Amino acid sequence: MTESTPPHHDPVDVEGRAQRPFSEHAAMARAFPGGRMTLGAITPLEGFDGPVPSLAGHTELIQQAERVGFASVWVRDVPLLDPHFGDTGQVFDPWVYLGHLAASTTSITLGTASIVLPLRHPLHTAKAAASVDQLCGGRLLLGIATGDRLVEFPAFGQDVETRGERFRQSLEYFRVVLEHRFPDVDSPLGRMHGTDLLPKPVYERVPVLMTGRGRQDVNWIAANTDGWLYYTPPFQQQAENIQLWRKLTSGEGGRGFKPYAQATYLDLSENRLALPRRIHQGFSVGRESFLQMLQAWQDIGIDQLMINFKHSRRPVAEVIDELTEYVLPHFPPGRTTEREREPRSTVRPGA
Repeated sequence: MTESTPPHHDPVDVEGRAQRPFSEHAAMARAFPGGRMTLGAITPLEGFDGPVPSLAGHTELIQQAERVGFASVWVRDVPLLDPHFGDTGQVFDPWVYLGHLAASTTSITLGTASIVLPLRHPLHTAKAAASVDQLCGGRLLLGIATGDRLVEFPAFGQDVETRGERFRQSLEYFRVVLEHRFPDVDSPLGRMHGTDLLPKPVYERVPVLMTGRGRQDVNWIAANTDGWLYYTPPFQQQAENIQLWRKLTSGEGGRGFKPYAQATYLDLSENRLALPRRIHQGFSVGRESFLQMLQAWQDIGIDQLMINFKHSRRPVAEVIDELTEYVLPHFPPGRTTEREREPRSTVRPGA
């Protein structure tokens, strides 16, 4: 008998001594290749009435989305059930769930949409984010929010009226402890000296994307985040939002490409010719009109459409199959093996 050779495992760079450049961030490149749009999915991937999903086959649905070419999957931070506000997201704690998805997927970008910074201490957020980032191989994008479910703040002993200020303080603290070794921190949220937070992320920093306005000025958002996640306002208003965003993040004195994503509820009709009908923060629509809408959103500069399936009247696995055949080929994920951004797609819906 011969003794088997144990498998070789590279050490984890917990101290950040060999971090990759942020400009080469593969998860950002997959989700936001630049110049064209990709599709993402917001958990849970199911249609359901009321605030609580069934979570039937939730892992398998995310794996299906990864296989067929969704660029990213986004988990939500909803700590408490408020029946009067809306749904509870995927129910599970986002960091625990992301750990599960890190082990259940291999390539899809994992995002939060979004972590409510004022309800968490920034050290906890930083520790969790860097841990997930290391466990998934640098695939994490951190969507952040100020929080709009007002019943949650007293439950955490937080003042709802000061959440905008605490949000800014939390983000500053978060970035300092992840982007520096043994930083000196003197913040209203805590002080650090002579100690460090481990692990560090895979890349030089974790991408941070703002959700909505969060009681912040747009100039502040452009200067302090790596992208903007927005809702589904009227088309012209969205076009104006994007024009402003591009002006603030590019050109002379600008900061380079920063993506703009839109979250939209989708009820894909069985009738492929069904015209769009507004539903809450989205549309009920047949696939042919949906393709036209996607092209129009891409043309105004949306970098990713993040699809929420809550109002779907069809099984989401069936909807994903239809999107796979007719829609996703027009909006594939970005390449992660090349540094160059991809040119604007010349494929048109229906081609």
